[in-house]
Amino acid sequence: MASAIDWQLRHGSARVFQAGGELARPVVLAAGEVGPTDLDAFAASVDHTSYSFLAELKARGRDLVLVGYGEKTATLAEQANVVQEAISRTISQKAGNSGLVVGGVGRGALAARYALAKAEQQAMENETALYFSYNGTAPSSAEGEELQGLGGWPQRPRLVKLVSADFTSALDDEDFHDTKAGAANAGGPLFTKELGSWLLDQIEPVR
Repeated sequence: MASAIDWQLRHGSARVFQAGGELARPVVLAAGEVGPTDLDAFAASVDHTSYSFLAELKARGRDLVLVGYGEKTATLAEQANVVQEAISRTISQKAGNSGLVVGGVGRGALAARYALAKAEQQAMENETALYFSYNGTAPSSAEGEELQGLGGWPQRPRLVKLVSADFTSALDDEDFHDTKAGAANAGGPLFTKELGSWLLDQIEPVR
């Protein structure tokens, strides 16, 4: 496992893998479960021996910030607050002016969407150029109403969706600028090589 820096957040934590000597071109990835998050297991899934998404990011000069939740993050708004804190800390420690890539897996994709939409509504700078949803869950009726109150979707970033064949997505393709459906994920690595490579191609233009 590559060396990392851990951040303690108010109701969660983050693990930061830098491609070089400083945080410069970050990809923020939110975990999928409600919490508490096992950051060791999360990190192992992105640095799996059969396909290491982390290694591929580092080869392209990209940093990775994994975001996990504590026990007090049962609601979507609470999860989104953890993601927003991680984004704010990433921005405060980032060198240079590269845009952020922010997304999540499962419910984490929904939390990241909420965090970005809320930041835009409150005119908070989030510096995010690309948002991605990987096997992202759809909001409940109540969560959908909350999101509509925030504008539904973040407007600044490009929106992309990737889905593996073992997951049934309830999110409309029309809500995204680009989508990719891939083969089923048999387990082990978080991303299959097929979907991980596609996401890397989407990330590449972000400067």
